[in-house]
Formats: sequence, structure tokens, C-alpha cells
Amino acid sequence: PIRAAGTAVPVKMPKGGHTDPSDSKHEQKLQAVLLADSFTSTFRPITLDRSQPKVLCPLNNVTMLDYSIEFLAGAGVEELFVFCVHGAETVEEYVQNSTWTSSIRVTCVKDSNCTNAGDALRELDKRNLVQSDPFILMSGDVVTNVDIVPALAAHKARHKKDNSAIMTVLLKRVGGWDVTESAGEDEVVRVSPLRSLSEDLVVGIDPHDQNRVLLFDSDPSKSSLPLPTSFFSSHREIDVRTDMLDTGIDICSPDVLARFSDEFDYRDIRRQFVANSCAEEEEGLQNRIYAHILGPSEYAARIHDPRTYGAVSADLLRRWCYPVVPDNLPSGYEKRFRYVLQRRFMYREAKDGRTKIGRSSKMIGPGMVGSRCRIGESCIIKVCCMSAQMHSFCCMQSSSFDFLAHTYSLLVHTYSYFPAYRHWKRLRNQFQCKATRQSSLAKRHH
Repeated sequence: PIRAAGTAVPVKMPKGGHTDPSDSKHEQKLQAVLLADSFTSTFRPITLDRSQPKVLCPLNNVTMLDYSIEFLAGAGVEELFVFCVHGAETVEEYVQNSTWTSSIRVTCVKDSNCTNAGDALRELDKRNLVQSDPFILMSGDVVTNVDIVPALAAHKARHKKDNSAIMTVLLKRVGGWDVTESAGEDEVVRVSPLRSLSEDLVVGIDPHDQNRVLLFDSDPSKSSLPLPTSFFSSHREIDVRTDMLDTGIDICSPDVLARFSDEFDYRDIRRQFVANSCAEEEEGLQNRIYAHILGPSEYAARIHDPRTYGAVSADLLRRWCYPVVPDNLPSGYEKRFRYVLQRRFMYREAKDGRTKIGRSSKMIGPGMVGSRCRIGESCIIKVCCMSAQMHSFCCMQSSSFDFLAHTYSLLVHTYSYFPAYRHWKRLRNQFQCKATRQSSLAKRHH
């Protein structure tokens, strides 16, 4: 049940009949808002099917939504609002039928009229659902192992001293764009696979002011970036960095929702709200935004498109996001799956069993083999994920698979969940063909 808008929040009265507003804030339970829609078209054609929203797509046989909920439950969140626009009924049905063992309460907030993230935050402010200060705002396509408790404590301390410190963004250092020239004078561009090719984040941070953000721009079409000259007189050092990755996780005060209600033209959280707030020069009108930079052992990344989908999947298989690894599944999955780590980062499903692999076959990871798969003799399988929920059993015989482009293998695995698309269904059937067709299949994929 959701508390109706406008209903008074009960506050425990201390002895003497007086209440301290700061005390009531500490008594409030920690809440979080998860945006189930990315409001982009980078994951099409999968997101064209309303029966399968992006947050319900499988990543290494685990739904993306379950990764986010497991993280929030570990962070101490007691109440979670999942804001749904595309495929809201499907997400709500999944939440109602879930088997989570954590105590977090999940509520779906549906609104089919929202077209961007700004509309979603304005609708949340209108319904007056978020009461905790601060609350966690994150995208539903984030996979992370971050310990967010220190960032929450730092945000609370800053906001207690300065009411204008309303937001903390979590950033991860992944390296910038590296452009070199080869012997043939051709440019070779190297970039982290976790970066979206449609974004080029540049961040200006004051390291002497608790990493206050003074510049935030992710538009790759801009050849230059403006920085107010007044910042150089009030800040003795400004680090302009291009090696940061936006993790999609924010710690916000409820004032953030009010700012979106006041500014109806704000549609994007990063490119409009955060960028304009950082560039404000007048002291009384500033919304101070700070950055929390993750440590080297902490992992966080968003799944923007099929390219980053493959990169995050490979990182999970290589155990860069420990303890978020295939052999340590989120709560509720232990009743269905149990993966065992073998050599070369290969994971094999051991609970349901009935998977047969030929003795002369060779499997090179990272990869996964689900239950009820049959791999015959003389097969060479490299960097593949075989689902435990395929529509038909997987049978391979005398084949050689070498998917250097790890994304392609994962996409065929993912598209098997969407039989409505004939093209992707044809690709799926190629993976499930008989032994007589395996040699031609390998040539086509190479």
C-alpha cells in the first residue's frame, strides 16, 4: 500500500511535547526511486515489445531489475518505488510474483504519459511519495557492488550544513578516450567498453571542496565547453576530467523533485538539470552538486546498448563485480539455479543438471552453460553464454565457435526471449540446429 498524497506523516512525540525536525528525519525509513525506463532508443528492437521491458531482460540468466533490487536491499533501503512507463503491467506482474527474501518493499508507480525522466520526477513530486531525506535515485539498468553507506553519510553531513547541497552523483574512473595514429596515418580510437558511444562526459571538480561539481557535460557534439570565470576566483583548483563514467546512481534530497516541478522544461537529469545547476554563478541561486568517486575495488556500470551489455556481462563472468558473480545469485534464484565456477571462468549450472558435454569438446571462458544443454564431441566453444531457459534444448556437434565479439553471442542468447521478431527468431534457431548444419553455421558467424 502507498500512502495517499497529502496525508500527514506520524511523528513520535518525545517527552515534553516538543519535536525536533532533524529527529523525525532520522526516524524515516530510507527510500529509493528506480527508473525502469531509460527513455532512449539504444536498446531497440528489444524495447519495442511492450511485454518485455528493458529492466526485465536477462543478464547472465538474471533479470536486470533483480541486480538493482539486490543492491538497494543491501544498502539498507526499506521502500522502493519502481517508476514504470513502457511495459508497466509486465513489470508490476513480475514484482508481484517475485520470490525475494529481503525485507525491502517494492511498489510500482505507473504513468504512461511520461516521455522523459523529468516528467517522471515531476509526477513523483506531485504524488508526494518520497519522504526520506536523502533518497537514492538510480536507473534500472545499473549493475554495481558499491558500498553506498559512506556516500549517504557524507551527503547528510553536507546537506545539514548547507541546504543547497541537494545532490551527490556517483562516478567511476574508467579511463578516457585514447586516439592514436598507426603507421598508415589512420586514427585508432581506444575507449572503455563500459562507455556509451553517444556520450563524452567531461567533469570539472574542486578537490578541495569535497569534490564539488563545477562542470558537467556529456554532449559529444560540442567542440568547446564554457566555464564561468568567477569559478576561478572562488576555487583555487579545478580538475577537468574526461576519465569518469556516470554510474546512474544519485543521492538526492527531496528538493531535487521540487526543482523539477519548478522547471517544466527540464527533461534530462544529466544534460539539463545537473549541467545547469553546476553552471549557475549567482551564489543565492546555486544548487550545489557533489561527486562521490568510487574506489578501485568498486564496480558500477550502466547497460546503455548491446555494446555495453556485452561488456558488463563479461565483467561479471570475470568477477570484476564481486560479490555480484554468477555463483552468488540474488535472493530467490537459489531455488532455480546454482552455478559452479570451473576453469577459464566457465560457469556450469549444477542444480538442475542434465547438461552433457563431450569429452573431446573444449570450452574457453568467460562463459556460461545452462541446464539441459547437450554439447557433443569435437566442439570448441569460446566466450559463449548458453541460457538455462532456451525454448528448445541446445545441441552442438563437431563445431567450432569463436565469438571474439562477445556481444553478439549474448544478444542471440537474449533475443531468444522475444519470439515475436522473426529475424531474431531465425538467429535463435540457428543456434538450436542439428549436427548436420553446424559446420555452415560456424562459417557464417566467423
